[in-house]
This record gives sequence, C-alpha cells and structure tokens, in this order.
Amino acid sequence: MENKTTIKKIRDFLEQEQNSGKTLFSYQSPLNQSNLLTNSKIGIGLNKYKEIILEEETGLELGGMNRKSFSIIYPISESQLIEHRKITLLGREVNKIGETNIDFGMMILIGINNGTDKEIDALRHLNFLSNGIEGFSIRTIPRRFWCRINNSTLKKGFSFEFLGNAIISLYQQKFKSLIKSIEVIFINSYQDSIEQFIVHSSDIYSKLKEKWKNKIDEWRKRIDCDYDWGCEICPYREECYNIKQVLVTREEI
Repeated sequence: MENKTTIKKIRDFLEQEQNSGKTLFSYQSPLNQSNLLTNSKIGIGLNKYKEIILEEETGLELGGMNRKSFSIIYPISESQLIEHRKITLLGREVNKIGETNIDFGMMILIGINNGTDKEIDALRHLNFLSNGIEGFSIRTIPRRFWCRINNSTLKKGFSFEFLGNAIISLYQQKFKSLIKSIEVIFINSYQDSIEQFIVHSSDIYSKLKEKWKNKIDEWRKRIDCDYDWGCEICPYREECYNIKQVLVTREEI
C-alpha cells in the first residue's frame, strides 16, 4: 500500500504539471529489444563503451554541480504498479534544447522478483549505463545526476526517447532474472518541477536512508563496534574494511 501511494503521488504530480501547460512526452520502449540494438545509430551494449568525455568534447551536460538534479532508482516487489517499458519526459526533447548544460532529474521504477539485498543494491549502481551507451558518461554524485553526451553522439540523433530505451535495454540485459517490469521518468528544463519532484519523492529517500542506517547498525554489531562517530571519519576505517572483506569471503565459501 505504501508503494502504491508513493507511485500514485508521482503520477498525479506529472499529470498536474502537464495540465499546467508544461510539455510532457510519453514513449513506449519496443518489446523486441534486439531491433533497437540493431537499428540504433548510437551503440548500446554492456561494457562496450567505457569512455571519459572531456569538457571540450561535450555537446550536452545533464545536471551537475551547479544545476538542479536528482537520480532515484526505486525497486519494488509490486511490479503491477509499474507501466512496463514506459518512458515519460517532462520537459524538452534534445533537439529543442539550445543550452549545453541543463537541470535534469531521472527516476527509474523497477518491479522485481525476489532477490538478495546484494542483487537489489546493484540496481542502484549506474556505472553499467555509463559503460553501455556510446558517447555517454555518468559522473558519480550521491543522490544527484551528472552526465555528459559528446558532440558526435548528439549528431547521430541522441534523444531522451533513445536514452530511455537504452536504459531499459541495458537493465533488462544485466538483470534479466531479477526484473519483471521497468519504467523511466525524466524531467528537464523546469527547475521548479525538479524541486517539487524531489519533495514528492522525500519518502523514498527516507526509506533508503533508514535501510542503510539499519545495515550500518547491523554491521557495527557484527564487529562489536561501539564508537559514536560515523564510519567516514573513523580512524579504524581501513582495518574495519579488511575485516568486512574477510567476513564476506567466508560467507561466499
């Protein structure tokens, strides 16, 4: 019920933004993903495009340090709540953008089968997307989004419809046994919409924060850690990490 309420809140927000006169596009990713891979002018493939895009090569930058941005990966077990293969864009398509750097937010809703915590956590690591799309590079910032698209990829027809299709394809390739349904939402250009979306998604952030806090507390109990300070400033951090690796290895034996 909690996830149903959260997703309804997001859908209601997008509808309200459209009714207020803002541009909203809706796309449907093809059922046959092999056609997408074959016919696309821009390369897509797991671990095929490990690129670093320099500033002078950049045609378009999404998000970043001086822009409003967010990135939310939201896996849930109620896959029926997700509109499978749907891509929603609130804002402008790439061919209507004149700037080289824009505000940007991305949410990926994923309906999952039962999986381990490790498998579910892996859904939130976006490096495989960065390494899977030609001329596209994600730079890591916690809870925010920052990526670069190079000039040559823009000239080949890069669009948010293409990006949504590529994301869906790569997720389904990498996590095919875990994913039952997947939906992508992009917001760009409207700074106020991005700010409001972050507010509407605050309960998701709270749940993720609580989950990680519980994991840290559980981990500290396992190693009999009773220090009050956080892990990031702990003088025994390296030793603790080494112990953790030993425990992980033992669990895998």
